[in-house]
Amino acid sequence: MFIGLALFGLALVFIHRELAQFDLRTIQRQLAAQSPTALLLALAATAGSYLALSAHDRLAFRWIERSLPYRRIAFASFTAYALSYSVGLNMLSGGALRYKIYGSWGLSALEIAKIIGFVTLTTMLGLTTLFGVAILGEGQRLTALVTLPTWFGPLLGCALLGIPVAWLLLAALDIRRLTWRGHALSVPSLPLAAGQIGIALVDHTLAAMALYSLMPDHAGFGPLGFLGLFVVANTIGLLSYVPGGVGVFEAVILLAVPQEAKTATIAALVTYRVIYYLLPLFLAGLMLAWHTLRRPARGLVTWTLPLAPSLFAVLVFASGIVLLVSGAIPRNDTATDWLAALAPLGVIEVSHFAGSVLGVTLLLVADGLRHRLNGAWLLACGCLVGGILFSLFRGAEWTQVLALAMTLVPLAACRRAFDRKARLLALTPSVSWLIVSTAVVTAYLWLGFFAYRHVEYTNELWWTFVLDQGAPRFLRASLGMVAVLALVALRLALRPALSPAALALPASADLARAERVIQGAQNVGSAAWLALLGDKHLLFSQSGESFIMFGLQGKSWIAMGEPVGRLDERHELVWTFLETCRQNGGRPSFYQISADTMPMFAEAGLAFQKLGEQAYVPLGDFDLQGAARAKLRQTWNRGRRGKLAFTVVPRASVPTIIDELQVVSDQWLNAKNVKEKGFSIGRFDRDYIRHFPVATIRLEGRLLAFATLCASPDRRELSIDLMRHRDDAPNGVMDQLFIELMLWGREAGYVEFDLGMAPMAGLEARALAPALSRAGALMFRHAEHFYNFQGLRAYKAKFDPVWRPRYLAARPGIEMTRTLGDTALLISGGIKGLISK
Repeated sequence: MFIGLALFGLALVFIHRELAQFDLRTIQRQLAAQSPTALLLALAATAGSYLALSAHDRLAFRWIERSLPYRRIAFASFTAYALSYSVGLNMLSGGALRYKIYGSWGLSALEIAKIIGFVTLTTMLGLTTLFGVAILGEGQRLTALVTLPTWFGPLLGCALLGIPVAWLLLAALDIRRLTWRGHALSVPSLPLAAGQIGIALVDHTLAAMALYSLMPDHAGFGPLGFLGLFVVANTIGLLSYVPGGVGVFEAVILLAVPQEAKTATIAALVTYRVIYYLLPLFLAGLMLAWHTLRRPARGLVTWTLPLAPSLFAVLVFASGIVLLVSGAIPRNDTATDWLAALAPLGVIEVSHFAGSVLGVTLLLVADGLRHRLNGAWLLACGCLVGGILFSLFRGAEWTQVLALAMTLVPLAACRRAFDRKARLLALTPSVSWLIVSTAVVTAYLWLGFFAYRHVEYTNELWWTFVLDQGAPRFLRASLGMVAVLALVALRLALRPALSPAALALPASADLARAERVIQGAQNVGSAAWLALLGDKHLLFSQSGESFIMFGLQGKSWIAMGEPVGRLDERHELVWTFLETCRQNGGRPSFYQISADTMPMFAEAGLAFQKLGEQAYVPLGDFDLQGAARAKLRQTWNRGRRGKLAFTVVPRASVPTIIDELQVVSDQWLNAKNVKEKGFSIGRFDRDYIRHFPVATIRLEGRLLAFATLCASPDRRELSIDLMRHRDDAPNGVMDQLFIELMLWGREAGYVEFDLGMAPMAGLEARALAPALSRAGALMFRHAEHFYNFQGLRAYKAKFDPVWRPRYLAARPGIEMTRTLGDTALLISGGIKGLISK
């Protein structure tokens, strides 16, 4: 974020320097002088570009061999791109929306991830191809912008075009999987590969033409040269981490155009931002409201309402910017005369001040909308109504009033999406949101001082109330906005963190409460019983019928699995956990979540890192018959001949054998030279062991091995938690224990047996996979001698399980890396435990 803020600041300084010899009136006249033909061409090019973008998703569905009506795909694509283009970071914003929409339509997390990867690759291929063509066509002019030698342009163009050519060649040769040094890349068929490049070219070309048509005389550029400039500016804007590339994109364009065309270019860039970015965003909000109000009987509300928080957070934030811009620019003479006839001076002064304060309030309250708070919805609606009224009394353009109305109407229609109760006085944005809002206010201040830079600033201006002087009103509005930001910052700084008592580990009464929740929980896995270890904090829902268990390591708040309890409380509990982390300066994460719950965490703004795969053995048809189970059958028969006796000791009888279990456990720890782990792994604790039945293997009465059993209350899942054996136990004793447990579980009516997770299994070492996944894959292949991860997977594979991926949900970027490290430390009990097995 700080890199993006720095680049935004540098871009603002550059734009100020480039426009130093111009005034705002000149730019306003250029805006008013734009021809209807140019505007219509820009609108048509924008519509064509977004239509081409929907074809990206359509091709992706063909690639994963899934079929959906095109109108649904188009809606999802349009909404995702409208949001991601305005916010930036396509994989986080548009990707999260696709998880919500496509997940509600029955697509798996893996299929959605493939779609996101496919459309991202399509975009990259289009940018590469277009820039290659442009630099070959007008390479001399483009390379002159950065004083490169003339021969560099053709060389770079050929190199760039070699990438799509190679992609097409791989597809034509029917090479469906390309592997190089352990990295793999899936290649689609030739028609799909050609479609990727063709549609991406159309999309980027139309997007560039939307801006090209708005520039008088095209700033001296030919079509090919401008395409190259557009691609460069767009790519730099995407990589800048600035939302929507605002400022950075404009700075690159201004750098390339001649001095005499700069004011016209600024006007074209402003209009382009409105047409290509803001207009689709407002249309997406209206479409969302239309689906919500008109088609509830068709079940569309179930997938439209989850989109509302993210979409309206951006829309309300944009509306706040509209109010700020309206207050920073001076009015023309016609508007001033109209205002004088409409209202007295006092009303105009109050409207100007209040409108600007409401603008900064909208910036801040948008964060509450993202968190689905009903108080934020109410405050946003009130601010928009006030903003519309005050805009009328300060002479705003009708387009600005229309923009506020286009946000208010769909926001009011989607009230049901903001169902989390919160008091108005309790609404506080996050620190990062406050920083971004402060950056916007800084841009507002720059715009105002640029507009009134010829004014002589004196103390008397604060008390000057004259209709045709905008500078005093700008100063007073600026003071009001800075005061609002300062009050919010002070509130954040003085906000109390949780008391030490609230962060204490659970008492016996809390553990008993958690046990009751687990016994009555819906769709809960056997891992929920890890809450009874007592080494994790418990966050209960308001009803007390659900909880999240989490551990603390450094600044990382790491939740073990999904929320446990009622399904209808899961979303609220996740948001409560995230807000609790935010209030205490923690990094939230969820460890070992399933793919089915990924849309819920994506909605909360978390990214995902694959950890491994959980092995499940279906018990309904489990037996030892047939050639596939010959080795297991031999192991079982050998154990029976060796008089190994298997028994499941019920929970009530465990205290009678606890001393025997302790002896075996201590011997196992000493023999392995390891220490007890925690968090996601059970440990030998007498109070903890007493909660579970224990499976034992004995030889002539002597205990050789044991395993504590965890089971879901609905008998859907049976698993082993703690498993220990004597060092002199015969070979194959643990295999015998597993086989006996699976046979016993089948007879007891359990659906599947959980063999646990194979860490780092199934990580994708592909060229387009995240760097953390590639690192994990390398560890899985090359670090077996240290961690034995691959041996663990091979051991579980002999039971022919079904493998299901497990993920870490956390904030993206460096936060994810830190969370991974803290999780390893938390499980191992510190650095020493991590490196000593």
